[in-house]
Amino acid sequence: MRRRELAAAAVLLAFGLWALTQARGLRFGTVAAPGPGFFPLCLAGALCLAGIGLFVQARRTAPGDVTAPAAGVRRFAVAGTLGALLIYALVLEQLGFLLATFALLVFFFKALQRQSWLVVVGGSLATALLSWLVFKIWLGVNLPGGLLRF
Repeated sequence: MRRRELAAAAVLLAFGLWALTQARGLRFGTVAAPGPGFFPLCLAGALCLAGIGLFVQARRTAPGDVTAPAAGVRRFAVAGTLGALLIYALVLEQLGFLLATFALLVFFFKALQRQSWLVVVGGSLATALLSWLVFKIWLGVNLPGGLLRF
């Protein structure tokens, strides 16, 4: 199991480094006025950090550690995440950013993380609203309004 985790971390880090090299050619801009390279560069950096974190975690885990979740649970989490993101992409324009993001987060919190309904609704609502405020109000990004029309 440890070998697979190390390989996955290496692939994630390699992809992040490749994305960093691709994003370097785009204008970065500033936080207040992001350029076309702002988000790709930030996301590539986050991928690199996640790869490094996973690599460190895999190295610290003893070979044969049984604390990892069962393969069936991991497969459901991966399939559920991919399916939810596909549905999110398909309904984003119709529902709008706020409703689609809220629904996506409800699924993630309840189905994948098994959180209480207070955490599910509160966390989803807070995250969706905060994301909307940052992108729509602070950064001026044009987000789909959908059913709410704002």
